[in-house]
Amino acid sequence: MPSRLTATDYYKYLQCPHWPYYDRWATPEEEKLKRELTKNELARLEDGLAHEAQVVKGLFKGQEVLKAKQDKDAERAAAATLELMRSGAKLIYQGTLVSGDWVGRPDLLRRVNGHSSLGEWFYEPLDVKSSSQVQKYQVFQLMFYAVLLERVQGQFPARGYILNKEGLEQEVELGEYVAEFEKLTEDLERVVAGEKPDPVYRKSCVDTGPWGECCFKDAYAKQDIALLFNVDARKLKALRELRIRTLEDAAGMDVTDLDGRAKGLRAHSLEVAKLQAQSLLRQQVIVRKPVTLGTPPLEIHFDIESDPPNDTDYLLGCLVRTPDEETYKPFVARKLADEGKMWREFLDWVDGLPLPYHVIHYASYEHVRLDILERRYGGSAGLERFRANMVDLKDLVVHSVVFPEYFYGLKYLAKFLGYAWRGQVKGGGQSVDVFEEFIKTGDDNLLDQILIYNEDDVRATAVLADWCRVYATDLSVHQKPYPWVGNRPLLYGAKD
Repeated sequence: MPSRLTATDYYKYLQCPHWPYYDRWATPEEEKLKRELTKNELARLEDGLAHEAQVVKGLFKGQEVLKAKQDKDAERAAAATLELMRSGAKLIYQGTLVSGDWVGRPDLLRRVNGHSSLGEWFYEPLDVKSSSQVQKYQVFQLMFYAVLLERVQGQFPARGYILNKEGLEQEVELGEYVAEFEKLTEDLERVVAGEKPDPVYRKSCVDTGPWGECCFKDAYAKQDIALLFNVDARKLKALRELRIRTLEDAAGMDVTDLDGRAKGLRAHSLEVAKLQAQSLLRQQVIVRKPVTLGTPPLEIHFDIESDPPNDTDYLLGCLVRTPDEETYKPFVARKLADEGKMWREFLDWVDGLPLPYHVIHYASYEHVRLDILERRYGGSAGLERFRANMVDLKDLVVHSVVFPEYFYGLKYLAKFLGYAWRGQVKGGGQSVDVFEEFIKTGDDNLLDQILIYNEDDVRATAVLADWCRVYATDLSVHQKPYPWVGNRPLLYGAKD
């Protein structure tokens, strides 16, 4: 039987449309493929803070915050919450809202003046989250609570709020998202009723959700275009409507004929998708645009490790390369409170870096976190120079080279080129788990595992950058056996 729709389903669906489906409808064989989420992953699933109650207490100090009665029976819990709402409680913590097959539990309900079935007041939803910026799924969760509130109190709250770690209250105008929310909810309700979505295979299916192997097996069995890198759900839908459903279809499609026949389908993106399909089918590496990377006398490969549940950065890792040597230089916060100390040590170092140099990182995350750390603790002239010299290697590669890979994450591409991670920590999520265990125990062996993992990350960017300097300097197609197998190109004469 289909279970009730919850706010968490919106998060799951946006990560992987099959996640809420398989949660309810997986066969015994599919259950065997499910990845077990770690304890910390389960905690992060709700995207709350470990100390949510303390956050609420701190933000509303001196105000009466009533905790709603909890009950395994949702109807009884909802009845207790409604009783508090009818009494006019100013703030209700962990209330339960039920309507039909919808059940939600916003972190807070706040009373505001206005007319509703309750009286001359109604309630608006507030959620405690760990992110600095409001994310799309958080908006949809607030919308979910707002619709439930409309059904319960007869008044739709125009605004919802996200409370972040810093205690900032971020307002969301809910009316702006009604149409988008209704469409997403229709899709979700079909999933809850048992309708399986079209094949989808995203990195978040693997990294975040537990059903990634099922997603891949389904798409691979059909050789579906869901296997194409960087083709979003809207383009997948448009291509399927134009009878482009398989990799073979995509590899042979007439780009000129399809150009502009659906929103978002333009010649450039279609050509890239066509090359990606050919690359997967033929196992080719296609350089469609030469990659240009300078070789200054100092090159820094940079990677940040963060603890999202606490919105804290705990490791700034740098591989410092000159013509004569490579040195790994980490800046570490041994506890959450040391983030500012770590940042000041990093600023002292970047202030002394000699020009010219450039900083190679992979994807936009490092830029985002540097901005956040600067807002928290201040910057410097050296930081401005450091940022001005940053080169996003992923941006260069994605726009220049087509790999026979389903994802273009650093680990996928570096492993394809033959690089191997050495340690027990294999991914960013596991790094967070190990760091949180280190905070509890102080076991330096755990910290050593994280340092090995981070060093491997920055060395992997060096491998990819060096590969680009040797094998991606002109338009070319590399066939198996690939010329770099067993022959890593070394820059600056660095030794393994």
